[in-house]
Amino acid sequence: MLDHEATGAWTWDIDRADMMEIMGFLSEMEKRTWSEIRRDMAGGNRRRGEKHKFIPLASLCKEARTRLAEIELDDQDQLFRFRLGNLKRLWGVILPDDHMFYLLWWDSQHRVCPSADS
Repeated sequence: MLDHEATGAWTWDIDRADMMEIMGFLSEMEKRTWSEIRRDMAGGNRRRGEKHKFIPLASLCKEARTRLAEIELDDQDQLFRFRLGNLKRLWGVILPDDHMFYLLWWDSQHRVCPSADS
């Protein structure tokens, strides 16, 4: 489901350092269960909430919702977001039948959902 033609804030036109960071992060996540991943808290602090979580499509910026319609993924109720740091996010889809994360976007500047999920 990788959106190869994404442009703007969540383009896949990234440098080697970002690619290595993403690959390293995903390599670590694949060693864990979904329960373990969902227990991670932002800043290690329950008050700040879940570090990695589902975000309703209605919470995404207009450009992201428009792009989902263009690539025919606007039938999803929500996307899953991995937080890699202060601003960096990986966005994707988790299908209920297989519980797999399908990578969609790299959002290095926290633009897909800029305010509600920080």
